[in-house]
Amino acid sequence: MRDKKAQVAVEFMICILFLVAVMIVFTIYSWSKDSERRHVQSKLEAEKICWQLSNLINTAMYSKGYYAEFSLPMKIDGSSYNVSITNNTVVADYRGHSCIYQVTVTDISFKNSSMSKTAPFCLCGGDFYINNTNDELFISNRGTIGCNVGC
Repeated sequence: MRDKKAQVAVEFMICILFLVAVMIVFTIYSWSKDSERRHVQSKLEAEKICWQLSNLINTAMYSKGYYAEFSLPMKIDGSSYNVSITNNTVVADYRGHSCIYQVTVTDISFKNSSMSKTAPFCLCGGDFYINNTNDELFISNRGTIGCNVGC
């Protein structure tokens, strides 16, 4: 009789070990899926920034007197990113992924209180406005945070 109890205890321990192993595999799988979801979500956020900025520029190009304020996040999912603007493209670079949208701009510049730079230029996170006045299309900082406009 004593041998049967020992056999049941061993079988019970094997069953518990199997369940623990299944839980570990399930946990690793769900962590990897969550990481993949966050990566895709961050990539979509970079693409959304690129699309919105190109849409603002295209709208401003054909609307005299157009003025719009917009904000760019400082980081996407804790990582830095880069938005480059030329006279015909908006490019958002994020973790080795580039999103490119075409714009129909013939001449765009970046202005702040201390300087003016024609395209190409880069934007970092912060508050900006886009303005089309006197046949001049430009983007400018709204805040006091400096932005590296060199690409």
